[in-house]
Amino acid sequence: MVAALNKITGGNFAGRFAAWWNGQDYVPGQEPVAESKPKAKPVSAPVSSPSETSGPVLSSAESRISALETLWGEGRFSPAGGQLYARVTENLPELEKGALDRFGVINTDPAWLTQLISRLGCCPVISEWRPPCETRFGESHPDFDVISGDLDRPTFTPESLQMVFSQDAFAFADHKSGLAVRVWRSLKPGSQWLVLDTVRGNAKGNLSPAFASSWAEPQLCRGDEIVEICESAGFELARDEDDVTGDVVQAYRSSIARFSDEMETRLPEQLKHVNKAVFMQELGWEAESWKWRQRALAGELVHVKLWKFRKPAN
Repeated sequence: MVAALNKITGGNFAGRFAAWWNGQDYVPGQEPVAESKPKAKPVSAPVSSPSETSGPVLSSAESRISALETLWGEGRFSPAGGQLYARVTENLPELEKGALDRFGVINTDPAWLTQLISRLGCCPVISEWRPPCETRFGESHPDFDVISGDLDRPTFTPESLQMVFSQDAFAFADHKSGLAVRVWRSLKPGSQWLVLDTVRGNAKGNLSPAFASSWAEPQLCRGDEIVEICESAGFELARDEDDVTGDVVQAYRSSIARFSDEMETRLPEQLKHVNKAVFMQELGWEAESWKWRQRALAGELVHVKLWKFRKPAN
């Protein structure tokens, strides 16, 4: 696998990627290495028997998901980490844990779902509008319900959920008020909607490169617009917004540092059967997109914020 990727990129895939990422010219044999860690031994392409390398090549969609998980970590479609998980989970309500008690998730990933399940202790209903991501949820969490549908029209059963968690749902929804109304209908009275979303900041600039590889073109609004939309749907603001931009930037930087250091040891084992052209294309798009997005976050072009809304008990 490493040999194949080296062939596509002209040799030394990890070194070329690290040099590009750090804005440096690639010099053979002089790839950037963190001073705090010893240089990893090079991993040569394994000499495998035909039975080890033969087998079905992953589809384009599966290869795309593999690229995202290679960059961000197992089960992740975007950067996340301990600090960001903690900021969200500390805001989760205590839920009942009966056989019929459920919570919903919208537009998130398997790693986030695992965090929520471990904290809440009851079963999720997963609303997913991206077919490759829906398939990945079915692989990672086969015991739970996954429903298909438009992002702004999640088809949860009315008044069936104790809580809903959404991630960047407003950022990519076409009909934002429709999304809020559908979530309001799905919640039991007194239940909460935890919203983690990307919004516009006060600074001006070009955001196009920062979302170049997203599943859809973003339609970012301001934070106060999200509050207004949710209150118009009938929600009460249960807690003031919490800016978690710094946690996202830290998660992004940690992922990139880990990716650069561990590239060659992870590729041969995990990605033997990917569609190499699609995998490399998605990896490049995602990396370039987030290289720009972290600048947008640091420059306050955009923010990532957290809200807690409540459906009134009566």
